[in-house]
Amino acid sequence: MYIFEMQHLLAVAALSGLVVGQPTAPTDFNCSSQPADTFDRITIKNSKGLEASFIRYGATLTNLIFPDDKGTPRDLVLGFEDTKGYCDFGGKTPNHPYFGATIGRVANRIAKGSFELDGETYHTPLNDHGYDTLHGGWVGYDRRVWTVASRSPASVTFSLFSADGEMGFPGDVWINVTHSITENDEWTLEYVAKAGSKTTILAMTNHAYFNLNANVDGATTVLEHELTMPTVSSFVEVDPVHLLPTGVVGSVDDAKFLDFRKGKAVGKDIDQGNVSPLGGYDNAFVFSDWDGKAMQDVVTVKSPKTGISMVMSTDQPSVQIYTGNFLNATDATKIPRKASQGGPDQYYHWRGAITFEAQHYPDSIHFPHFPSTILRTGQVYTQRTSYRFSNA
Repeated sequence: MYIFEMQHLLAVAALSGLVVGQPTAPTDFNCSSQPADTFDRITIKNSKGLEASFIRYGATLTNLIFPDDKGTPRDLVLGFEDTKGYCDFGGKTPNHPYFGATIGRVANRIAKGSFELDGETYHTPLNDHGYDTLHGGWVGYDRRVWTVASRSPASVTFSLFSADGEMGFPGDVWINVTHSITENDEWTLEYVAKAGSKTTILAMTNHAYFNLNANVDGATTVLEHELTMPTVSSFVEVDPVHLLPTGVVGSVDDAKFLDFRKGKAVGKDIDQGNVSPLGGYDNAFVFSDWDGKAMQDVVTVKSPKTGISMVMSTDQPSVQIYTGNFLNATDATKIPRKASQGGPDQYYHWRGAITFEAQHYPDSIHFPHFPSTILRTGQVYTQRTSYRFSNA
């Protein structure tokens, strides 16, 4: 059941301690003075070995366990061993990588932190190198403390009240995100949100960093993962400096390094990517047969090392794929691996993960020909995405 009681969700806002409309980086990011269970893991599972753990901070996925082809349980997502690291690791909070977090109010980028809606101009934080708004601003939904609205052995629903003016966005929004683990070895996500008395924009996602090798046994990258996206014939073109859309939806026929229709290793053409000086992927891939209604299988990825494969299904128009272009096991911002992925003396490596963020096109509010992210007063936003695992 989806819960939208004002009193309940206003209590969530009070617990979070956020500053509404914060234009610059706060110093705390809601790390202190939180309820005692803010960083406690909540685990859901099935009877076959698929298990997911979450924390209330950011309604964040911390662990995703599934057995490999030899029956050994593997943790398939990057994260922090100490869950307080999701809030502040090593004092480097502005570099928070969004591991496993729920993203909103708008996933991806908003150019120059400004947009017009119904004749009004709104300004959102320039938290991405001072140039644009990334993943909802300095205190996006990844840095809010969510309420556990309901819970069972195989599912958990997190709730959040997002107030009018928060991070500069207009309108109140009530949100539920339900995570479930099915007996079909699926991790499913269902988002339901309702707009209040003002029209707003809303486009959410989850920012899990997958590595189906589980970052163990010397497998530090995802370059040998086999990736197939049979319905992706186009992509959102971005400028190579700020990664903001140009408004062009390009064909992968003209950018073969982005063509995964017949399947290939992630690393085969990765150096041809134009999203960083050293290549890589950070692109929105567009599904050619999207109808805005039905879920469809859109991505298949497999690790030849563990035999684990994953099929992503979604009702969203695109998937943002990012290949850990700025993870680095040697520099000052290196991040220790979880114990389930090699322990504190090992670190996450460059290209050591890949995201599959089901979402709308980046910066859609500035391009009327992109699928709309506008949520009108009283309207209900829904999104459904699932990740199905096998080890055959």
